Amino acid sequence: MDFDKIKELMDDENQDDLQLPTSLENLKESQMPIAKIRKTMKGEIAIQLFGIVMFFAFPFLIKMYELPRAVYFIFMFITSLMTLGYLAKMIWFLRRTSNVGQQTKVTILNFIHDIKLTMEVYKTGIIAGSLLLPVSVASIFMGAEKYGHDRFTEWFMLQMSTSTLLLVILGYLISGVIIYYITVKWADQLYGVHVRKLEEILKQLEE
Repeated sequence: MDFDKIKELMDDENQDDLQLPTSLENLKESQMPIAKIRKTMKGEIAIQLFGIVMFFAFPFLIKMYELPRAVYFIFMFITSLMTLGYLAKMIWFLRRTSNVGQQTKVTILNFIHDIKLTMEVYKTGIIAGSLLLPVSVASIFMGAEKYGHDRFTEWFMLQMSTSTLLLVILGYLISGVIIYYITVKWADQLYGVHVRKLEEILKQLEE
């Protein structure tokens, strides 16, 4: 038998597996960012679910006029659907990466790819949901009975001068830009730094 050829074939198979070097240092370096991402994501899912419950409970704690109350529940329902959408994506990501402890270059590359896709869904959901929040907040502060007459209905029905309407639109657009900027920075601080760390580790392993 041609043992040299058999050995060459075995080496090729091992190369295809793309196993990470057995260096304990490299293994620990790759595990730390992954563990931090998963831990952060689990905590954020719990906080977001708690926030949904609290937002829906709020109208039961204060008396609101009929239209502001209805608008609040409608907008919060839409916002909650968006939130649950990206939370479902995050839960799917956690389940998919639950066995990432058996690490190869391929699994880490897949992890990076999946987290980036998840973050795009996350940022889109946060931005879209946050753009609806000003209406919900306005319905509380302008439609609560303890704050006087129902100013929210006038605002919501656009019963205002043209100049005031233009200011409202401009303020809404500015708030949208601010929300986008904050969301991108927030996601980068929570997850982006760890993803870049994983990418650096992969580059070092390929050198």
